[in-house]
Amino acid sequence: MEEVRRRYRLLARQHHPDLNPDDPEAAGRFRLIAAAFEGIQAVRAEARAKGRSRRNAANYRAPRFTGTEEVFEEFFGISQDGSPLSWSPGADFRYDLEIPLKAAIKGMGTVIRVDQHPNCRPCGGTGLAEGAGYRECPECQGRGRRFGGPGLLRFGPVCEHCRGRGKVVAVPCRHCGGAGWSSQPKEYALQIPPGTQDGARFRIMGEGGAGFLSGPRGNLLVVIHVAPHDFFTRVGNDIHCKVEVSFAEAARGCTIRIPTLDGYQWVDLPPGAQGGWSCRFIGAGAPGTATQSPGDQVNEVIVTTPQNLSFQQRSLLRELDRLEPGPLDRAGHE
Repeated sequence: MEEVRRRYRLLARQHHPDLNPDDPEAAGRFRLIAAAFEGIQAVRAEARAKGRSRRNAANYRAPRFTGTEEVFEEFFGISQDGSPLSWSPGADFRYDLEIPLKAAIKGMGTVIRVDQHPNCRPCGGTGLAEGAGYRECPECQGRGRRFGGPGLLRFGPVCEHCRGRGKVVAVPCRHCGGAGWSSQPKEYALQIPPGTQDGARFRIMGEGGAGFLSGPRGNLLVVIHVAPHDFFTRVGNDIHCKVEVSFAEAARGCTIRIPTLDGYQWVDLPPGAQGGWSCRFIGAGAPGTATQSPGDQVNEVIVTTPQNLSFQQRSLLRELDRLEPGPLDRAGHE
């Protein structure tokens, strides 16, 4: 039967009168094709009915076309009133929210304002002026979809002019201009949990676009963007930072003050510390999850080389170089 359907569709496309406007006999051939297919369907229906119980056979009705429109309803899902679409949910709205790194690590509460589009109250969402009605869409002739290219008996994409409804507003509402909705800002309280990653998404159900043909509303998606920090960099649940010390401080050792997300901590830098020396503040990073342990703050020391030295500073460095062991002494010492 699938081959019969395929052949029928090919013949229907070939002889449809809309696709053969210059052929006066196309409509007659099309009706014959439809009648032939109807006969095949009736024979198959009768054969199936004979195999059923008497009660089921009495309730069984063979499909029968009463016009060419029903042929298209059977094979292309297009109803006789020109409404090819069923309901569909509304579109999801997206809101991009940028937060500081500390808020992503520690969590925060905030309020966002999003433009919503509720139905226009004066027209009840119809988009019609008082006492006005709809008219057939001139772009798709009331079908809701556009026809495909020449030689194809199929409907193409949804008509943008009527948005698939097959009809348009005759006289638009003066309050909404025929759109059927108005723009209205709405506030939402949002709680950012501790440890939120960049790119995280939060879904607020039912706060998106209105559904099509009474379909459910879409959702509001809040996408989190963590702003870069001047001092800290997040790596997993750890936060990393680089602390600069002078050559003299690294050589003699000192106590350095290191910023954290909660203030400052003091750390003793040992004498002779080299660039890359690091220490950790346990638990000072992002909180843990079911699959990840809590993070730390990793502090790396960067030894800076002095520039634009004065004469006295250069003299002191030459003296320091003279007092240091030479290459042979170092080898012997090692």
